[in-house]
Amino acid sequence: MSFKNLFTNQNLLTILHNVLENSYSKNKVSKVSLNGESYQYNQYSLLIIMDFIIKYKIIVKEDKYLNEDLVSLEQITNTYENHETLTLSLNNFLIKLTARKLNLENTNTIENKRTILIYIYDNYIVNGYCFHSFPSCFKNLVERDGLIQEIDTKELNTLKRINYIFTNHKYPNFLGRDLTSKTRAIYITDSPAMAYYYAIRSPEYLANLTGLSNYYKNISDINKESFYLKDYNECKNNLKKMCEHLKMTSKEETAILKTFSKEWKHLDLNNSKPCIAFIKRKELAKDSLPNIIELLANLETEDLVCQVSKIINSRYPEIRRFSNITSLDLTVYTMPSYKEIKNNHLETVAEEPREPRITIKIDTPENDVLKSKQFKPKFSYSYGNASLFALLGLLLISLGLTLSIILKIMGG
Repeated sequence: MSFKNLFTNQNLLTILHNVLENSYSKNKVSKVSLNGESYQYNQYSLLIIMDFIIKYKIIVKEDKYLNEDLVSLEQITNTYENHETLTLSLNNFLIKLTARKLNLENTNTIENKRTILIYIYDNYIVNGYCFHSFPSCFKNLVERDGLIQEIDTKELNTLKRINYIFTNHKYPNFLGRDLTSKTRAIYITDSPAMAYYYAIRSPEYLANLTGLSNYYKNISDINKESFYLKDYNECKNNLKKMCEHLKMTSKEETAILKTFSKEWKHLDLNNSKPCIAFIKRKELAKDSLPNIIELLANLETEDLVCQVSKIINSRYPEIRRFSNITSLDLTVYTMPSYKEIKNNHLETVAEEPREPRITIKIDTPENDVLKSKQFKPKFSYSYGNASLFALLGLLLISLGLTLSIILKIMGG
């Protein structure tokens, strides 16, 4: 299955749009929260649907029944009662799709259940993926060079200055980063929902700066969708309100607004789309589950939906990688942007490569051959690196949904 075919499908975009704009639940606030941030009930529903779509891509793999499957998906999204029942319905749907792919007439026999569970385990875990999010301006670089850790010292110092201004006004760590750390990890997750969440709010430091930081809860009349929509003017207005709220000097406000505008332009956020690198689980040593034998052994007593949920739900919401990942071990996909979903309209954006600022040649004594080591700008801070508290939040959400499903199945 081609992700391009999937995410350029207007029917899917309309489904996502209707989920986000559902008038019945649009004014509800989700009970769950990432990073202390309150957001619409429908926004969390969107994450659940995107989670399913990515799993659908990995497990089903083919386009043959795509239109038919989208009709069924639309029916599910039009009739769900809450997030728990939505997740349960989608997991049930995924089992039916797997049974169809394996030419199994039913999912009632132990043999067929075992076949389905093994197939999902092999495709989603053994040969599956974990994820890393970033803005589309880096797509060509990541596809060429993979994911690397080098730090752009100039950018780091700029962000430290901005962070210092907010800290001086008693708003420490405003950008959501530990800027004093001497090491930089590549943050990876096994949750498709988490990956998409950080893809649409990437780069995270600008998301925090322009309205999505928990500090903005103290200010009324903030446009919480502005960064998701990549609306420059609204993001700037949010930032001005924050500067006014903190009674900053004109010099401080000018420095912050200037940095914001420069970063926005450099990252070409007006035209940005969310990108996710699919990284082979084998590369991360996450290609097995220690309890798979137990799951297979319990098929006679446990419901299949419950067992499948234990495989496809997030187990590693935060993986910190301290070595580079080559382009051979990942595939980059461009996702529908929040703006496209909101407007129900696909946009075509030319993705220009970003060139490295510095190239240092290193003499390799083993073979006396000069090799290039490239330091890429922005990589440390422009990716959607998830904070620990946000990731733990989604882990609790995932566990909560799993528990809810188990309770429903068991009659609790």
